[in-house]
Amino acid sequence: MIIKKYLDFRLLGLTGSILLILSQFLSWFSNQSLLYIYVVLTSVGIENSFLYLFPLICGIICLVGTIVIIYNLEYRINSVIINFVGLGFFLVFLVEIIPKKLLYLPNAEIGFYFSIIGSILIFFDILNILISKEK
Repeated sequence: MIIKKYLDFRLLGLTGSILLILSQFLSWFSNQSLLYIYVVLTSVGIENSFLYLFPLICGIICLVGTIVIIYNLEYRINSVIINFVGLGFFLVFLVEIIPKKLLYLPNAEIGFYFSIIGSILIFFDILNILISKEK
């Protein structure tokens, strides 16, 4: 395939992880970043404020998983497990936070879209790792 000649599909995970990490610092709802929302909720003492750090944690975990497979292709299964754990954190975030912010969802900003695109890229990276043949 001509696309495979110019594009290394292992970069999907790297790009997705970077997008998830960046989404933490970009505005999500009401022109506020998740980091700002986390700081505000922590200062008020709301117990679930740590959930707002989950996209950052997910991005870091998936970045480690991607670096593992870039470092050595023999660690494919380890990379898939690490990426699934990272996406699990992101799924917990979506299930817990998005229903609370459902009214603001039509006005979602760039950070929300970066996180969704990043998680989709990581999912495609997992699929690529699983269907690729060992050399």
